[in-house]
Amino acid sequence: MKKYNVNPVEREFSWRKMLVVSLGERGRGRLEALVPFHAPKDAKYLDLGQTKSGKPKIIKGNGPDGKWLAVVSGVGTYTRDTYGTVYCLPQDKGRIQVVAFGRGAYGAAGRIGSWNEFLVVIPDDTFLKIRPAGGSNKIERYWLFFGTDKVYRVEKNEMDMFCDMFCEKIDLERPPEAFEDLIDLSQL
Repeated sequence: MKKYNVNPVEREFSWRKMLVVSLGERGRGRLEALVPFHAPKDAKYLDLGQTKSGKPKIIKGNGPDGKWLAVVSGVGTYTRDTYGTVYCLPQDKGRIQVVAFGRGAYGAAGRIGSWNEFLVVIPDDTFLKIRPAGGSNKIERYWLFFGTDKVYRVEKNEMDMFCDMFCEKIDLERPPEAFEDLIDLSQL
């Protein structure tokens, strides 16, 4: 699988140090998920394996297979009562695999606002809508389009031009803008 935004960090545990992909945060009102990373940091392609206990781990991949392994996040800005997350189109619900997810939050008690972060397997030619925490008056919502060779960030005012070039290829006139017409990845 091709990779997008998969950035391992070194964590120290009581038994040893190891590379992990960290999703979300640790603490009250938060959920941190750690996915072991058993590949060279600069590996161009990644794949998924399983730990001895059956949990996912990231391993070196052999090449492109029409999919992406991606970390996508609704992290935004500190604002009361906001929720950042990631959405997919209803027709893509069965094509996207959520491998792991975490939750971050704002405020010491984790009650000001929150955001989700996901490790997903997503096929080529798929849209995701990013809703950053903080409200649309502070941070604009945007789309990510996972093409065959590149991930494109598409702003709302660029969507018509982008769809003229790419949407016909995937038999889509234009992705819906309303969140109620989309599926939150936390529901998958």
